[in-house]
Amino acid sequence: MGRPRAFDTDQAVRTAAVLFAAHGYEGTSVDDLVTATGIHRGSLYKVFGSKRSLHLTVLRTHLDHEIHPATAAIATLTDPEQALSAAIASYDNGPAAGLLLLSAAERAPHDPDVAALVAEGITALEDALRPSHGDDAPRLASTVLGTRLRLRAQPTAPKEH
Repeated sequence: MGRPRAFDTDQAVRTAAVLFAAHGYEGTSVDDLVTATGIHRGSLYKVFGSKRSLHLTVLRTHLDHEIHPATAAIATLTDPEQALSAAIASYDNGPAAGLLLLSAAERAPHDPDVAALVAEGITALEDALRPSHGDDAPRLASTVLGTRLRLRAQPTAPKEH
């Protein structure tokens, strides 16, 4: 009988989410994941199979625990201004807020599994905005996501020493 798992899988996924959201898939190495999670490389591969599989798990978790709850709350708002404000706030907060966008730009064009998860997230936002904005929902979802991407692309101010 093998030894029991000595790490919290959910915590490892949360830690990986922060790394992937900050540095993207390509910018996050397996060594980065091992260092940040404190999990040995062999254990990481045994549980998740590969860096790609971990990334898919992180993205699925992001959708299930952040995107879908946020979009469900947005969908209850019928006032257009409130719904749009909630959508903007939902996509600007949290350590993994940029994960969907990074995955869309970096991985979706090359990975159909990532593309399907990204499409699910974008569709959820469009559907959430439909009760308050009707046929304008896809355009507004694109505006919310585009604004988030644009803000992410701005260089940060250099720190004073």
